[in-house]
Amino acid sequence: MIVEIIIERDKENFIKKHSLIHENNAWYSHGENSHKHLIFKNVFYEKSDIIGLLFRFNKLCAGKEKYFRNNLEKYEPCKYHYKEGFTIAPFWDADFLRHKASGFILDFNFLQTITVYDDFVTLCTELEEFE
Repeated sequence: MIVEIIIERDKENFIKKHSLIHENNAWYSHGENSHKHLIFKNVFYEKSDIIGLLFRFNKLCAGKEKYFRNNLEKYEPCKYHYKEGFTIAPFWDADFLRHKASGFILDFNFLQTITVYDDFVTLCTELEEFE
């Protein structure tokens, strides 16, 4: 029961952080100078955990989500503060993942740019060499 409450609170915090709008059984982003974009359907929101929401929001493929989910203990969610630098954050507030063994910080935008499977495997292999 307590775990379910925490999971739901994380999802609510994620929705608030990104100012997502619930409309027609779906969640949309609507920036100040942009068109409304579908982020995920309500069914996905209800069935997914915060990792799924985070990866979907950042437009990362299911393969990357699976890799990081299976290796989650090797990474810390982070965000950047202009005075404090990179700080540990809860997943709902994360903008980066820090590889614990190497200290390398992966930006979700950088992960988006990796579109060739072998390039992602190379990255993972390089990081795993630090472990």
